[in-house]
Amino acid sequence: MITRERLKQLLRYDLGTGWFINLTQRNYNASIGARAGKIVCGGRYRRIKLDGIEYYEHHLAWLYVYGYMPDQIDHWYDSGLNNCIFNLREATQSENMCNAHRTPGESGLRGAYLDKRRSTWHSKVQLGGQVWNMGPFDNAEEAHEAYLRKAKEVQGEFALHNSNPSEVT
Repeated sequence: MITRERLKQLLRYDLGTGWFINLTQRNYNASIGARAGKIVCGGRYRRIKLDGIEYYEHHLAWLYVYGYMPDQIDHWYDSGLNNCIFNLREATQSENMCNAHRTPGESGLRGAYLDKRRSTWHSKVQLGGQVWNMGPFDNAEEAHEAYLRKAKEVQGEFALHNSNPSEVT
């Protein structure tokens, strides 16, 4: 695993942009002064190869600034490509999954799903292996509103849904 000292020998990190810039010519694709790394995971994250090992850019940013690399890092505002240090926070796996990208079901509203057997709407919130089921509701909007309230209560700052993330806090 790379150390903070070795990282600072190879790259410079810009706190405001979240970009790493090559300080050395590491290979033919990594020239001095160029942005380090490549976009991976279907365009969701950026990885940088250092001394033969690939690291996620957000993990390297944390190491560069705080001196250690936690197991999980969450992006406050959605994009895994925004690795500005102010967009990163340490998280558990469960917290990190609270705001994971999920395609909303037929309602188009996060947390609302239709029980087709009963023709009623329900919602569900999860955290740390616990599940809170809510419903039945007459429509998707009521199920979604119940989801929003419970997610904010249970998941706190990690809750994310169809609205602007700044509305969650």
